[in-house]
Amino acid sequence: MKRNNTMKAISLFMACLMVGCASYTPTMVRLDPSGPNVAKVTEGDFTLYIEEYVTQEKAERAFDTDLAKEGVLPLLILLENNGEIPCEVVDIVVRGDTPLKELTPEEAADKASRSAVGRAIGWSLLVPIIAIPIAAAASAGHTSKVNKQMVADFTAKAFLDEVIMPNKDFSGFVYFELEEGRQDLSGLSLEMTAKNIVTQELTTVIAALPGATFTQKKEKKEKPKEDADLMNPYR
Repeated sequence: MKRNNTMKAISLFMACLMVGCASYTPTMVRLDPSGPNVAKVTEGDFTLYIEEYVTQEKAERAFDTDLAKEGVLPLLILLENNGEIPCEVVDIVVRGDTPLKELTPEEAADKASRSAVGRAIGWSLLVPIIAIPIAAAASAGHTSKVNKQMVADFTAKAFLDEVIMPNKDFSGFVYFELEEGRQDLSGLSLEMTAKNIVTQELTTVIAALPGATFTQKKEKKEKPKEDADLMNPYR
């Protein structure tokens, strides 16, 4: 009887654990060209719009994660081709004092997955000793599934290579690695280069990033190693 009660208790606890552990519940978002805090620049036949998703509220709405704390800068961009010839984007760069490193959707999702794993670890601390082997296996499998969901979502939302037809537009996210210690987007600009697929002519559109402030995760500093000589009693 006690064994049955114990197993029922563990089963109930595991059900609660799976609800509360690593999860990923993003939402689809769209760039509103007339929305607040959206940068807009027109160059030749192209109009570029940029909206930041690095602030906590917006990042958690779109990606269920505070991406700034994981060192990721997500930017939602929309490019309008107002010309009469198809074009394609050949380069996207974010520049400050030095260019920021561009992240693939997989790399950005990998950084974001730390938050999901962190949520799982927080719950795992509540697991009774008797349930640890079961919880560890269940949590590992669940977290792996969540990581795959995140990669698929970050990829589906990305601004990938695409031919933009005349009088059409294309939008998606680009991901960059934040400089350590940065807390705002001041001094950063996005440069997008589009190519006319008939004449091969290149057009570069440059836009300052919209203003935003955020907080990055503080890196743990390693304690300085004590001098071995000072620790040697026979010195």
